[in-house]
Amino acid sequence: MKTIHYVLADPSGNTTVFVLDSAAAGERAVLAAKILRSDSIEAEQVGFLAINKIKHDFDLRVDMMGGEFCGNAARSAAAYAAMVEGAEKGEYMISCSGCMEILKASVHQRAAGVYDASIEMPLPQSVDAVIIDIDGAPCRFFRVVLPGIVHFVFIGKGAAAVNRNIFWRAVKTYVSDENYAAYGLILLDPTIWKMIPAVYVKDTHTLYWEHSCGSGSAAAAAAIAYMGNRNIAVKLQQPGGVIAAAAVVVKGELQRVMIGGEVKLETEKIIEV
Repeated sequence: MKTIHYVLADPSGNTTVFVLDSAAAGERAVLAAKILRSDSIEAEQVGFLAINKIKHDFDLRVDMMGGEFCGNAARSAAAYAAMVEGAEKGEYMISCSGCMEILKASVHQRAAGVYDASIEMPLPQSVDAVIIDIDGAPCRFFRVVLPGIVHFVFIGKGAAAVNRNIFWRAVKTYVSDENYAAYGLILLDPTIWKMIPAVYVKDTHTLYWEHSCGSGSAAAAAAIAYMGNRNIAVKLQQPGGVIAAAAVVVKGELQRVMIGGEVKLETEKIIEV
C-alpha cells in the first residue's frame, strides 16, 4: 500500500484527481488506474501536479495519467495555485504533458474553493475534414490535431442526441491503424451549442464519456472557426457544466484558441492505494 496526497478538482464537471506526491513516469499509469478504481474517489482522470515557488512566481507542471494533454487539468492547476497562494486573482504559467508550450492561465476567485479559470490553449497542429462511415453512411468530421490528443468533431443539428456508441465505434475503427496517445469524439449541436465529449487514453486503456472536456471544447471552437473562416466565441453546454471557448482567425489562419469556466477545488486529502 502507498499513501497518496491528492486534491480533487472539478473543472465544469470533468473531475480530476491531482496527485501531489512525486511519481516516476513509468509508475503514473498504474498508480492512476488504482486511484480511479478506488471506491472512495469518483473521478474521470488523474494528473500529477508539481508546484515550485520561485521567488514571487509559481512553476506549475501537470503530467496526465497517460502522458496526454488536458486543458481542463491545466487551468485547474492554476486555480489550485491561487488557492495555495491565497490569491483572489492571478496569472500563472503552466506546462502540461503532451504539449511543448508553456500555457498562460488567468484565475479569479468567486467564492471559497470556487474559481473562474481560463487558459490560452496550444494551437492545433492541423485541422482537416475527414469522412467516416456511420452505419453505411459517409459523415463529415473535423479532425483537430492538438499536442497530446486528437479530436474528431462531428457538427450538426441533433448531433448531441445521436447514438453515441455507434459514432464511437466508427471513430475507433477509423483510428485503429494510428498510434495516438489519446483521442476523442466530440458530438456538437450548433443550434443549441450542446456538446457530448468522449476521450480514450491509450496507456491507461480508459474511455470516458466526460462531463466536460477542455481540449475537446478548444477543438470544437477551432473546427467551427476553420469551417467558417471566422472568429468564434461560444458557451458550450456539456453534461457536467459549461465551458466557454473562443478561436481567433486572421487571414484564414488560426491565431488563438482559449477556453474557460468554473473550477471547484476540495481541500487536500490522502488515500491508500
